[in-house]
Amino acid sequence: MGLSASQARLLSITSRLSDNELRSQTITTAKMSLSSRTQEASAAYMDALSSTNLLFTTYDGEGNKVTEKLTGTSLSQYGPLKNQYGIINNNNQILVSELDATNYENSANMEEFLDKYGVLTPEGEGEFVQVVNPNYEVVWGEYETAYDDWKAKEPNKYDEIYLIPGSDVENSLYQQFLDTTAGCFGLAANSHTCCYMHVLVDLIGPGEHTTSSDPPVTFEVYPDIGTWDWNKTDHTRNEAMEEITKAIHDAKCSGDVIEGGTETVETSYGTVTVGGPPSDPEMSVYQRAVDLLWEVHNEYCLLDPDETSTGGPATQESLQKFFYFVEHDLKQFDVSAPKYDEDAWQEDYEEWLAQEPPVPDEPYYIEEEVRKIVDKDKGQWYINLWHRMNGESDVKAGTVDEEGNVVGGGKTESGLPMYKVLEDGLMNNSEWLQDALNNGTITLERVDFTDPTEEGTGLADCTWTSIIWTSAVDITEEENEAAVAAAEVKYEQALRDIEAKDKQYDNQLKILDTEHNALQTEYDSVKGVIEKTIERNLKLYS
Repeated sequence: MGLSASQARLLSITSRLSDNELRSQTITTAKMSLSSRTQEASAAYMDALSSTNLLFTTYDGEGNKVTEKLTGTSLSQYGPLKNQYGIINNNNQILVSELDATNYENSANMEEFLDKYGVLTPEGEGEFVQVVNPNYEVVWGEYETAYDDWKAKEPNKYDEIYLIPGSDVENSLYQQFLDTTAGCFGLAANSHTCCYMHVLVDLIGPGEHTTSSDPPVTFEVYPDIGTWDWNKTDHTRNEAMEEITKAIHDAKCSGDVIEGGTETVETSYGTVTVGGPPSDPEMSVYQRAVDLLWEVHNEYCLLDPDETSTGGPATQESLQKFFYFVEHDLKQFDVSAPKYDEDAWQEDYEEWLAQEPPVPDEPYYIEEEVRKIVDKDKGQWYINLWHRMNGESDVKAGTVDEEGNVVGGGKTESGLPMYKVLEDGLMNNSEWLQDALNNGTITLERVDFTDPTEEGTGLADCTWTSIIWTSAVDITEEENEAAVAAAEVKYEQALRDIEAKDKQYDNQLKILDTEHNALQTEYDSVKGVIEKTIERNLKLYS
């Protein structure tokens, strides 16, 4: 072999040796990476061994223990012998299912809400009880207003419109007397007070007066303006009153006998009952006024003794005697009394009477159906849920009640609705709930009863209490067998793949080592040939 050819071969062998060394290093590096993959597979397997599932434990109607994965549905859906929980977000809103939210939004009050869960007796099968009619006060209030307006328009036959022309009103002592003491007449006629005594006091005037009794009694009337008592005047004594007082000394009583003992008389100061024994026609009207005042004076009383007030209630017998005195004894001697057109008044009166508002046929009590809860446990569950979503009221928050007021509640302290819909996909997802609890994005509230032995109302005896979920006795953890099994399979498969790859790398290294040794031997041989050739040539030329 020539020197040039040997040198070319040596270069080729050197290149292949370098390539083999590079490939060997690459394979060695790959073998080292297999160790990292082994560690990763081992770590994944260890994580699976430490993973757990959250479980929720309840009991069925027969007391059998039932365990299921912890989900929003298992927490919030009703079940017998089950604690009631609520899922609460960071805004203090309870997360409810799509169904619960729809039922609430389509209910005007708690009864309608409960009815959607079938816990109430069917309509028409509840208990009928008597309750106060909410329309009663409204209807009767309207009636009383209309009645007062109508009553104020009642025609008075002593009004000037019914006065017969030529009738002398100014000289009527009776009418002047009524006009002077009209206030006390009205109180006596309509309020039945002792104020009629003031009329008698004004009639006889201040000074001493003596009764006709045996023995006679003398008493005094005082002109004490501003205070009230049975023997004190309070009306201004004008000239007309002085003339009246003089006139009654000479006038005699009527002595009229009333058939049946009493009669009803329409007067300008009201409708009154006139009665009592007939008066003595030989007695003066003045003397009868003095005697009557003394007969009844012990009945006078004040509504409030510490104040200047009108008299208290009067007896009917005394009032009837008084009105007999006014309408028979006092009125009969006055020949100049005005004359009125009775027919004109009667026509207007009957027309007015026909316009009287009808008395409402609105009962104070009405029957109302009370639908009872047929399943008390289930009913209590949804009563609690209603109040957690709505607030204290049984009427839906934000609506307007019968009195026109907006029902309060339904909002958190930050002004958000007290509930939020959790879509069914997440409501039934155990992994989402477990992650949310572990990360603190949600918390739990549990319904606690003030007295678990008593039936609660959902408001007064039940409270939603915030709890740490790990302290809930019906929430437990167990090893995630499915995750462990899957990780074990994955780990064993990874080990098999790594071992196979490692063997493959070892075989490749052996082949490269064999090839490397052959190339090294050939390299040494060619190198020796070249050295000998160079040595011969050097000797030849030397």
